[in-house]
Amino acid sequence: MITFRSNLIDPNLLTYTFTSANDPDIIGVEVALDGSVLIDCAMDQMGQTSVLLDQDGGQLEFALADLRQVLDKCECDLVRWRERLIADGEIWEEFK
Repeated sequence: MITFRSNLIDPNLLTYTFTSANDPDIIGVEVALDGSVLIDCAMDQMGQTSVLLDQDGGQLEFALADLRQVLDKCECDLVRWRERLIADGEIWEEFK
């Protein structure tokens, strides 16, 4: 496999969009650069988090510290969202 290096992505140029799906019932955060989704972080009702790295985003490169920062932000956003969804009377209440 041949790997070509590219310029590091500036995390300040990334945009974050909240998403949700019903089948399976998950919440998510899409991380994009110039309108192209690079990372899709998702959390299910039980709080399990997964990360999809979109290969269609091209040959892009993060500094490891920046990638950790992006993933931490996504996870924190999802945890806060899930906490609101499992509150008494909310749609994920049964998954407390």
